[in-house]
Amino acid sequence: MTNSKQLSPTDRGFETGIVTFLDILGYREILRTRDASEIVEIVGKLRKFGKGDGDEATPPRRMKEARLYSQAFSESVSDAIVRVRTVDTQQRSGAFVFELIDLMHAMIECVAAGILLRGGMTIGPVHIGTDGKGPIFGEAMVRAYEIEEREAVYPRIMIDEALVNTYVSDPVLWQDGAFDAYEARSSINFIAMSDDGSYFLDYLRAAGPDEFDDGVAGQFEFLRRHQSLVVEGLDIEALAVRRKYVWLASYHNRFVTELASRYDLDDPNGEFLYELGVSPREMFDTLTIEATWASALDRLKDLGSEDENVESRIP
Repeated sequence: MTNSKQLSPTDRGFETGIVTFLDILGYREILRTRDASEIVEIVGKLRKFGKGDGDEATPPRRMKEARLYSQAFSESVSDAIVRVRTVDTQQRSGAFVFELIDLMHAMIECVAAGILLRGGMTIGPVHIGTDGKGPIFGEAMVRAYEIEEREAVYPRIMIDEALVNTYVSDPVLWQDGAFDAYEARSSINFIAMSDDGSYFLDYLRAAGPDEFDDGVAGQFEFLRRHQSLVVEGLDIEALAVRRKYVWLASYHNRFVTELASRYDLDDPNGEFLYELGVSPREMFDTLTIEATWASALDRLKDLGSEDENVESRIP
């Protein structure tokens, strides 16, 4: 009898997939404070935005039809969703970038619905069944859950370093199975690096005007809604929760500063004013989130600036 431990994941019935584990930020607080009907609506929206394009596809009739091109399948429990995008397909359709695009759209829709997500994304052996109907399990699912639970911490979708390394070294994840300069330039907009060297989905930068029906106006409406959600979160008394919103506020402010650099802020009568009804400077000044979390340090700086000889009074 063959020892199953000596067999490859493929020989044991698994396939390589890009796996993302998602859940709602602050779900325990939602359970504690919201009516059941409200929670049903929130979870329903998450499932709608997080579902895969293969979830409602017609099941394949023959084995060779099962993996023609990359599709995403999902499974949900309570506020959590597991997404799996197939990689071992007959047509190489750029599985990694397509999954980043889908997740970016999910983030946009969730923000619009007042929902913030946290998640972990990786690549590895996973089982989804020939028809994609599951059950979903495997080492990659465990790893995605661990990233979401232990490493993501803040409201972001964290991308496993192993996945990024696979993408830059193995053309199987690329469109047509070949490295491409255009795809490389596009993918950079989706991947950001934190100060600790970890990667996460840069949905603010990726969600440019082309992602919205109203173009530039839609982009700024999204940023305004994003700002509003963060400001609400900064009022939460629980310190551990508030720190997550501080991270998100800093992320928001960095992007607003970067976006502002692309405009002439001193042009009061240009296309920006025509489309949005406000001047560029007014728009960006009101999009920045006040750093209330730094008030103690700001007070120290104020005290230090009141008397230049303060050091001489320190014993």
